[in-house]
Amino acid sequence: MPIIKSAKKQLRQNKRNKAKNDFYKALYTEARKAFESAIRAGDITAAKAVFFNTKDKDGKNTKSGLQSIIDKLEKKNMIHANNAARKKSKFVKMLKGLEQA
Repeated sequence: MPIIKSAKKQLRQNKRNKAKNDFYKALYTEARKAFESAIRAGDITAAKAVFFNTKDKDGKNTKSGLQSIIDKLEKKNMIHANNAARKKSKFVKMLKGLEQA
């Protein structure tokens, strides 16, 4: 356990940031696995539903899509901008490949 006051504060910050990072990482992992399983199953509508935001009849987002989650990770500096672009590009390429097949 830290003794110095600044080290105690750093420990509190680390715990808070880890909880936040774990939450967003779990969101991303869940969405990615759902998207990849839909791609493997060949279900284009399910893959699009997971990748893009789901909206209700009023036009409000009800569920964030994989693309939106990646953008949030980038905005919160959890992943680099180039990494986010690479991930989105890879997933769009998978989606386009399924559409053409």
